[in-house]
Formats: sequence, C-alpha cells, structure tokens
Amino acid sequence: MAASESQIDPLAVYAAYSFSNDQSYQAGLSTLCSGGAINDLSDEAKEDFLRRSRVFYFNQSHGCNISEFDAKEVEVSFSAERARAHSATEATTQNLSSSSADLETPRSLTFGELQTLIEQGKTDEIPNNKLIPDALNDAPPSQSSTPQRKKPWEVPKVQEVE
Repeated sequence: MAASESQIDPLAVYAAYSFSNDQSYQAGLSTLCSGGAINDLSDEAKEDFLRRSRVFYFNQSHGCNISEFDAKEVEVSFSAERARAHSATEATTQNLSSSSADLETPRSLTFGELQTLIEQGKTDEIPNNKLIPDALNDAPPSQSSTPQRKKPWEVPKVQEVE
C-alpha cells in the first residue's frame, strides 16, 4: 500500500496543473505564438497546438512521458476545470499574438514604398535593414588548436593477428 501511495499518477498531476499561472510556460507559449503560428489555424487545430505545447512542457518539466491522446482524455474528463484554465490560456494567447502582431512584427513594405524610402535616404525606416560595416574585423585571427590531420599513407598500419 505504501508503494501505491508513493506513486503519483502523472495524468492526475497534469489535469490539476495550472498552466495559466506558470510563468515559464506562458513565456514559451508567447514565443511560439509571436511568429503568428496559430493565427491561421482552425479552432480545433489551435486546441491541438495548445495541448501539444502543454504536454511537451509538462513532460519536460516533470520528467514524465504522457501522450497527447491520454492528455486529451484527461482534459475531457476534467472538462469543467480545464475549460477555465484553457479559456485563460487561449485569451492570453490571443492577446499575445494580436499585440505581438501589432507591436513587434513590422509590416511588409511594397516595392514602391521600399523604392521611395531608398530614394529619400530613409534607409533607417526599412524593417530588418541591418547596417553592415565597411571595415574588416580588426581582431587578430585565432590560432588552430587541433592537430593537422594525417594523410592516409602517414597513418601507422595496424598489424593483423593470425
């Protein structure tokens, strides 16, 4: 009986885990959503995406190996509790994806807009335009620390044992 008490069901822990309050999970989720990966997905695909992210995070952080299918069954069985946590997660995801799309992602310029900015000398307003220095690196080159590879005829032959 003591052995069964010491063994905790990972699915029960997964079902009770509050992903909406886990700052590390939320940070990872916002990173995944900032690229607009889920904007074009259907609601069912978004749910699968979020479930996969929760299962991956839970498996990594708790050292478990639960499957997405098992997680889906647990989420359905604990639907009332999971619905509240999921709605908070989905609202956070939608807020993060919409705010990141508005604030962080610069819009693509048309060719005409790009041409106008270049002609006006406003190259600093072109998104993802990095300045490349005209000079070479002034640092001295590093010295190789690995020995030079021997040619096939320089390698000592191993004698065959009969």
